[in-house]
Amino acid sequence: MKNVLVLGANGFIGQHLVSQLLGKVNVIGYGKTVPPICKCSEFIQGDFTTDTRFENLLRKYHIEVVYHLISTTIPVEGTRNAFQELEENVIPTVRFLEAMKNAGTAQIIFASSGGTVYGESNGYAHRCTDALHPICSYGIQKTTIEQYMQLYEVSFGMDCVIARISNPYGVFPQHDRTQGIIPIFLQRLLRRQPITLYGETIRDYIFISDAVDALLKLMAYRGDQRIFNIGSGIPTGLHHLAEMLEEATQRKFVEIREFPIRSCDVRESVLDITETKKELDWEPKVSLSDGIRKTLKQISLLEQSDQERLIYSGSKECR
Repeated sequence: MKNVLVLGANGFIGQHLVSQLLGKVNVIGYGKTVPPICKCSEFIQGDFTTDTRFENLLRKYHIEVVYHLISTTIPVEGTRNAFQELEENVIPTVRFLEAMKNAGTAQIIFASSGGTVYGESNGYAHRCTDALHPICSYGIQKTTIEQYMQLYEVSFGMDCVIARISNPYGVFPQHDRTQGIIPIFLQRLLRRQPITLYGETIRDYIFISDAVDALLKLMAYRGDQRIFNIGSGIPTGLHHLAEMLEEATQRKFVEIREFPIRSCDVRESVLDITETKKELDWEPKVSLSDGIRKTLKQISLLEQSDQERLIYSGSKECR
């Protein structure tokens, strides 16, 4: 079996990816903290921003494929952490690419950001060949890393694949945490808490299982394409999404607080997935309405578990 290194194996996409890789390859996980339930063949704990062991680790485990899923920042932080983006994401990734080159590890699949690298959609879905116009530091970081990967492919013959993922959502495999605006808003509905909307933005949402399916297919891909859009290809307005969530839960938000769009947000971001579907023989299987229902079911279990923990904790305190 292949030896695969997953950088960020303890993250949202990472944990779902690892669970699907098991039994197909030997999975070496890497992350800052060890997951509560670690399913990797082996897990290496370390800080990606400062770790200097990668060349030795790549050689030691005979790594053939790398999934790079690590990012230390998030899009909404705008330009506040521009230096941090360089110091903690761009420079460490270039250092890692150098380690791959020296160790002879050829293939890396990088999780870029389809929602931030293109800039505004302006009424049409972005194709992989579109020019990049990121308006936030996070998007610039992802774009810069993409360019370095293309440089290492051209200069050193490495196989660098870029996965521009739209807006993935869902619940962590252990049902202990959530990712994305959809589960966050569902939790607020169930807890009767207010939500905040920043403008009427339009996004492309993809359920986590569909995103992971595409990432799995990229490992076996041997065609010429190097950049792939991974999304649903369907635009969804934020207010319409809120209505869908209310319909799914049969509840109304107690309060919707509305503010102007933030400077770090594009108004519209939708991906054209035509090439990805063709090249990978892949397409999303979970519709947004079905994904909401699946997520709601998982979150209901999470909420029930939280309540049980509170009751148990309270009973202990009464002793």
